[in-house]
Amino acid sequence: MSWNNNNTYIIFAIIVMALVTYSTRIIPFIFFKKLNTPTLIQTGKQLPVCLMAILTLYSIDSLKEFDTQYLMNGWIACVACILVYLVMRSVLTSMIIGTVIYFILLNYMHLSN
Repeated sequence: MSWNNNNTYIIFAIIVMALVTYSTRIIPFIFFKKLNTPTLIQTGKQLPVCLMAILTLYSIDSLKEFDTQYLMNGWIACVACILVYLVMRSVLTSMIIGTVIYFILLNYMHLSN
């Protein structure tokens, strides 16, 4: 392959990958536009929260591979985040405070095993 054919191939591959990626994101909106059942609406409201909970638990669980200190820091920050949310009812505030608490625990507090 010459240099021009290689560049053409790479550009064509990028365009095809972009189209495939975009189409997988747009197809559900095209096909399910007229499908507004109460179950689907309720699922759409609760699914992002469930996915975030699953990702959070998976992330905290993966910390046990490093050290139990990381695992404890993750759980303490998670509980603090939940408590702040229950008091203030602000997702952004609870995420920021939970992240700050995790950062402080990770860098400045050394919990014994």
